[in-house]
Amino acid sequence: MEKRSRVAPWAPSRAQLRLAELESEVAGLGLAGVTRLVDAVLAEHRGRLDEDGVVLYAGTNTMSERARAAYEVSLGSRPSTGWPGEKPQTGLDEVDVLEVLAPLQVAAVMGGTFAEVRLQSATLATLACYGAFTDPGDTVAILPESACGHAGHHARGAAGIRGLRVVDLPYDAGRFDVDHTALPAFLREHRPALVMVGASLMLFPYDVARIRAACDEVGALLLYDASQVAGLIAGGRFQHPLDEGAHVLTMSTYASFGGPPGAAVVTRDEDLARRVSAAACPGLTANYDASRLAPLAVTAAEHAAQGPAYADRCVANAAALAAALHREGFAVTATHRGWTASHHVAVDAAAFGGGDEAARSLAEGGLYLGGIALPGQPPGEPARGLRMGTQEVTRRGLGPDAMEEVAVLMRRLLVDGHPPIKILQEAMALRRAVS
Repeated sequence: MEKRSRVAPWAPSRAQLRLAELESEVAGLGLAGVTRLVDAVLAEHRGRLDEDGVVLYAGTNTMSERARAAYEVSLGSRPSTGWPGEKPQTGLDEVDVLEVLAPLQVAAVMGGTFAEVRLQSATLATLACYGAFTDPGDTVAILPESACGHAGHHARGAAGIRGLRVVDLPYDAGRFDVDHTALPAFLREHRPALVMVGASLMLFPYDVARIRAACDEVGALLLYDASQVAGLIAGGRFQHPLDEGAHVLTMSTYASFGGPPGAAVVTRDEDLARRVSAAACPGLTANYDASRLAPLAVTAAEHAAQGPAYADRCVANAAALAAALHREGFAVTATHRGWTASHHVAVDAAAFGGGDEAARSLAEGGLYLGGIALPGQPPGEPARGLRMGTQEVTRRGLGPDAMEEVAVLMRRLLVDGHPPIKILQEAMALRRAVS
């Protein structure tokens, strides 16, 4: 009889196997056993990803030394509710400073006036915006999941929790953008309260100004989810969503931004900012992890000082990686548009069993990335693509020459069938060369 997980008996069958295996390994541990296991797990993680791995996963990054030094864990265990100057807790003067410093820094570097930074994830930022700008039963228009629209935007995510009707924006898979010819009539038909763009794969900018014009015809707010590209926007690259017409910008504060885990909502409109603030607190949080604020402020200030150079290096690395993968025979997405204008690169991995299977094979060789469904692939088909981001390898000092070596290692493992242990050794050497 197949074992069922005690942690999540509702999880999919493949996850059930892994959960049950881990549960049997950790069952019955006391304090000493838990401590030893935690120490071993953390050491293994640091060795694999922080020291030896070539991490190309698009949703990750590492903080700078300055930001890590500002991460004071004890701040996170101090309850901090209310505004500076009227908190029920005493002794939080230092937190007050950070609660002013962090939103000002984030708003400025993202081109806004107001920033809500107390939310713990980008999905919660989405939910805060849904709560602030819609009523249950309203319609929201978002990118379809088949266009890499994030699941958290959809009915099985924040929209379902808010009780919203979800409609998929018309999408031009060839241009990786909204179908602007169909958009005006679509919006007139569905009359959404909110239109949201931004996806898990963002190779090219959206025509935000054109989308905003269509939104204005029906009185819809336009929200731009910059979670994947916030670091490029902070560096003045890729595009400037608030300049181009977005009413509100949401973002992850890690990924390409390179700060601590969490999220922010940025706008120039005081009324919209007030509504988001009320949805965030007390709507979605009371106390929160205030230890995020100091490294977030430092990261935003670093982008203000050095962001253009970092963004340029990320984009240059992505271009070099895409070109090298193309030379090595991979089916790089969007060849007709020059592959990418961001730090993202995508490859059709159908020849290697699909994106998820190819990603697992590459992980055995010390190359860490993820699978993703590609825009235009048939609905219901397993994820066919590999998604790569250059934000972490760029921060760790790898350049275009290293991206060419990565492409060769991927070809040798996936195409030539070289032993993963050999690729792992070479990937570790590549990573350690810049340690």
